[in-house]
Amino acid sequence: MADENLPKLSGVSQGNSPSRAVGGDPREVPRSAGGGLPERPVRLGAAVGAMGQGRPPEATTLPAAGTRQAPRPPVRETATPGKPVPSPAASAPRSESPRPAQPAGVRAQQPPRPDGSPKEVLQRLPEAEAHAFTELRSQANAAAAELNPELENAVGFTHFDTASSQDNLITVLMTRADLHKLPSQTLVRVKSLEDKRSYLGVVVRGPFSEPDAVAANSNIAVGVVVQGKKLSFTFDYHGRAEIEILGEENDGKVLPPGHRPRPKSPVFLLDDEESEHVLGMKGELCLGMVVGYKQMEARIDALDKSILPRHTGIIGTTGGGKSTTVATLIHRAQSAGVATIVFDVEGEYTHVDQATDEPTMLAALQRRKQRPEGVKDLHIHHLIGRDTRNRRHKHRHPFALSFSSLSPHAIAEILEMTDAQQERFHKAYEVTKLLLEDLKIFPKTPEEQQQLMELDELSTGYPRMTLEHLLDVVSTYIYVLSSEGRAESKTKTKGSSRQAPVPGENIEEGAVESAPSQGPRLFSEFKEHLHLVFRRVHEQSSRSEVSWKALFGRLLRLRRLKIFDVGHARGVDYDSMLTPGRVSVIDLSDTDSPQLNNLVIADILRGLQERQEERYQRAQEQNHPVDPALIIIEEAHEFLSASRIAQMPVLFEQVARIAKRGRKRWLGLVFVTQLPQHLPNEVLGLLNNFIIHKMTDSTVISRMQKSVGGIDESLWGRVPRLAPGQAIASFSSFKRPLMITVDPAPVKRLLVD
Repeated sequence: MADENLPKLSGVSQGNSPSRAVGGDPREVPRSAGGGLPERPVRLGAAVGAMGQGRPPEATTLPAAGTRQAPRPPVRETATPGKPVPSPAASAPRSESPRPAQPAGVRAQQPPRPDGSPKEVLQRLPEAEAHAFTELRSQANAAAAELNPELENAVGFTHFDTASSQDNLITVLMTRADLHKLPSQTLVRVKSLEDKRSYLGVVVRGPFSEPDAVAANSNIAVGVVVQGKKLSFTFDYHGRAEIEILGEENDGKVLPPGHRPRPKSPVFLLDDEESEHVLGMKGELCLGMVVGYKQMEARIDALDKSILPRHTGIIGTTGGGKSTTVATLIHRAQSAGVATIVFDVEGEYTHVDQATDEPTMLAALQRRKQRPEGVKDLHIHHLIGRDTRNRRHKHRHPFALSFSSLSPHAIAEILEMTDAQQERFHKAYEVTKLLLEDLKIFPKTPEEQQQLMELDELSTGYPRMTLEHLLDVVSTYIYVLSSEGRAESKTKTKGSSRQAPVPGENIEEGAVESAPSQGPRLFSEFKEHLHLVFRRVHEQSSRSEVSWKALFGRLLRLRRLKIFDVGHARGVDYDSMLTPGRVSVIDLSDTDSPQLNNLVIADILRGLQERQEERYQRAQEQNHPVDPALIIIEEAHEFLSASRIAQMPVLFEQVARIAKRGRKRWLGLVFVTQLPQHLPNEVLGLLNNFIIHKMTDSTVISRMQKSVGGIDESLWGRVPRLAPGQAIASFSSFKRPLMITVDPAPVKRLLVD
């Protein structure tokens, strides 16, 4: 038989509960005055605890430590129609001594009934108990007066440490009402009142909701949640968050923390202005919005030498938002007056001078209260004989490469020569240099002689040397090693010379495999000095006609590209590219050759670095700041993959030299790739800034974690779940990496199939 004295919980059926009828808190169960359904509010947690101990539930709060709790007076019941009123003797507990008289004027009032008619139950309290209530109220008022009024602004308090606590991570507990004030990435100040220390921290996990009365994984907590359709009550709950300590405040400085905040230290929010200052959000170049803040923008100073010249990696899978980030960066850099050069292998950015017309981008711009607009100064450069995706642009510049600007070691690597071919290539290169000196082509003046003394062939080629010069020497070697050449050398007298037939500029495809049979085929002015060419070739004798033929074929294929030393085509105008505020797009979409792209990128990078070096020296002499430049390399894994660097160490050393010297010369590099696993650690080691979009491959993420420092585990855990346009931004100026929503690109970007 059920115990009639136990209280019954309302809301356990699908019918309307009394608490709902009066619009009260569904977490409260009313207590009645005369048994049955209770009418006075009682918290479910307290009711459950009381029922577990076999006593009626109470809705009281515990008194302060050291105070005496007054006993609860019995409730006098009023008459109810159809129900007799029990006598005091029947309802009151037995006692050996009579209860003292209750002072007048003290009465307990219960809340309104569901029908809206208030009923007061009057009962006198004994004088001693009334005095105890008065004393308790005085103690509570005195304790409240002693509290620091600043605590009213606290949003939480630090929790005790446990065996699983981690260095630099602190648990913060907060009320249900303050739960929404601590979203992820919120900056806070922790004041450890006990030892008078102040700390700055940021929310890295949470906030989470935990029930007050029971454990979150208890059966009863699970039951009330699962049965949400049937139960109208729930447990009250509080919030929990993990904060990372950024440092300890000391005399206006933030120092590495040597201690931890003590338990129950109040936690305060930092306002947006102070948060921006702490996080390092300064500068005119806006990347987007910081997640967790309504108004804070992720900003960097484009004119700070410690940021963009430290080099940046934009990484993520296809569809994660890399191209939008690049387009936004181009627009922002141009607005900040930075010269921006883009190696565009797909032609995506050839229309950035126009405003975007993409509907989703227009809607995103409207939400950010920004307007679509193109860059103001766009110049498009493309190889001569190749097309561009923006044919009607008024500032198009076809260009040819200069063979003399390419390092012979880089040429050998890019053409993937065998060891035997490389040995003969370098021999032919040395003979060609001697012939240029013999014919006074270079050097001519004492200044050029000094230039020759300072020449570094690991970074550049021999001045005035053309591909035709080199082909002439290789062709002569093939002729000398042929049967006809050997026979002629036996019969030819000293000092005699025979001019060989000189073919036209166009060479048939079959000439790649067939050696010259009637004298060497010459292309340059060397044909006027054949005897000198023969003499230099004989002085540097060689063997293996087959290897020389293979080398001749590779160089001839390079010549067929018609990109070196084309008579009517200009070279790259580096001064034009380095004009402040100008956007220069090198359109490589019509090359269809990674080798050719690598040749172009290597040559232009070297030219930009040399010209920026000259500008830097000139600015130093004039005591003026040098104009900054930003170089963006799309599909960087094609240019600097691990396999290519293994095959082309000289080319990588050239890029590494540009990266290292560019940091001081205001020349910043941005590597964009969707395959970061192909970038070797040597390349990642050149980067200090990262914008990481969505990546789903756990192996790639794990490898990036080892290569990219400073990004905590909680942010790496979000990388696979980043939405398009979201990214983890880590810049040298930021106090810590942050999750941001990159701004929509206001410029037009062509979609690539």
